[in-house]
Order: sequence, then C-alpha cells, then structure tokens
Amino acid sequence: MDEAADHLRVERPTVSRYETGEALPVWSTVHMLLSFYDATSGDLAQGARLHEDAKDEPPSVRLPAGAPKAFRKLVNAERDAVRERRLSPFVVPGLLQTRRYAEALEEAAHVFYTPDMRPDGVIASRMNRQKPLEGPDPMALHVLLDEAVIRREIGGREVVREQLEHLLDLAQRTNITLQVIPYTVGGYGTMNGSFTIVDYPEADTVPGVYLEYPAGGAWVDNADDVKRFTTTFDQTAVRALSPADTTHLIQQTRAHEPHGGAGRHRGEAAPSRRGIGWCFPCPTVILHRPVNRNEWVVARRQPPGRSRLRP
Repeated sequence: MDEAADHLRVERPTVSRYETGEALPVWSTVHMLLSFYDATSGDLAQGARLHEDAKDEPPSVRLPAGAPKAFRKLVNAERDAVRERRLSPFVVPGLLQTRRYAEALEEAAHVFYTPDMRPDGVIASRMNRQKPLEGPDPMALHVLLDEAVIRREIGGREVVREQLEHLLDLAQRTNITLQVIPYTVGGYGTMNGSFTIVDYPEADTVPGVYLEYPAGGAWVDNADDVKRFTTTFDQTAVRALSPADTTHLIQQTRAHEPHGGAGRHRGEAAPSRRGIGWCFPCPTVILHRPVNRNEWVVARRQPPGRSRLRP
C-alpha cells in the first residue's frame, strides 16, 4: 500500500479508503493503480466497466438494524477526519446529543425497529461516536441547525432544556462551531433532509458526504456532487446566525423567551394575510378584523367553552 501511495503521490490513508470502498477514485487514478499492478488490457477494460457501474450504482436502502454500509463508511471516515460539517433541519445531530435526547428519538422511531435491534446498543454507539470531539487533538465540527431544532420538544421540556444546556457547553469548545438558521432566512438548499460532509487531512482528497434518511443512508464521493453539498453548506452558513448570536438565541429559548422565532417577544406574532397568525409556542392567537384594518383583537386560548375575546 505504501508503494501505491508513493506512485499516486498521495497519503497512505487515501489509498486505504480507495481499497475499502469508502471513497471512489476518479478513473485516471484507477488507471494508474491498474498500470502499477501490471494489469493487462483486458483487466483495464473490465476495470473501466466496473468503475462506470460503481458511479451509476443506486444507493441501497437498509433498515437501521445491522448498521447500513453507508453509515459504517461514515463512522470509519470520522476516525481519519480533520473536520466534519453537518446541516440539520430536523433534530440535533448524534455527535451533539445528550443520552436522554437520543433515547427520546429512538422511542419515537420504534416503528423502524427489527426483532434483532437493541435500542440501548444504538444509543451507546451514538455516544461513542462523540469521542473524536474530545482529547488533545479533537476533530473540528461545524453544525448548522434549523431554528425548529432548538424549539421542538423532543422528550419533553426537561429533556430539551438539558439538551440546550449541552449545546451551550459544546459551543464553548474551540473545535466546535454552532450556528442556528433562523426562520427569517426562509428557504435554503433543498430543505429535504440532513447531510454530513467529512473533510480528510489530505488536501487532494475529495470530501465524503453522508445522506441520512429513515431507512438508512447513502454515501456520496463524486467530486461534482460533493461540490454541490459543500457550496450549499457554505452559502447557508453565511446566512445563519453568528456563533455568538446563536448562543444568545439558545439561551433565550432555554428560558422560554422569546417565543415564536428570533427577534420576537412574548405576545408578538407576524401579521397574517389570512387574518390569523399564531405566536408559537405562546398561548395567544391574533385575529385581524376586516372591519377596520388598524384594529386587532387578541383571543387567549382557553379550554373548550371558555373562549373569550378582548380588544
């Protein structure tokens, strides 16, 4: 392997990822390796066909039990990674989760359990994955969280409060950058799922991208496709709150103020063209009476049969 690495003028871990299938090399690299190994013209032709098939192979979909191949690639890649970038529109990513938050997520996902699946084993594995963030030479981590992530009550208020406090602690580490994407940003990227970008220490190695979905995951290492994800991440990071503003928003959310998104205060709500708007999670609804467009009537939500209106 050392000789092959010298022949390609790359680091040994790069060749290792090629051999284990964690990264798909470009055809010119494959051709150089086959020539280095004294492959025949027939071997070169077969290698070209296999390389094309590998590029066109659709991602396999597997249930979480047994750890999908793409996820195993992610875990292996994290051992060599110098940095990981994650965009999470739905939940706190596993590297930042508390145990109780992870348990609540696993309970919510019970329909995906298989008879041989052990939820406690899944959670233990998730906690162990956080180890690269610790130690004298920790992996760098940059996470973009949708504002909905820090406001959704996964496991109840106490679990969420503990998780938010954990995020605040992690945000103080020099190797972790945390940014919240506020509601006011609007759309970003495709907004149809999370993705993880793994950066390797070798500058000439294309990063790997892991796509996660309920039934498993997919690994992306095509240079053009990877570029789309890295560009999406970078563009979204520019629009997200700064790390300092993110910390401030998380602190406010933990204290349950303000409600209804960044920059709003208790009892406020964005005007609604339909004449009704909700200030989540406040118990107040604002109704706009078309009789006079300058008048607003505020109705406090009450148990059935006790609704009241007041000017």
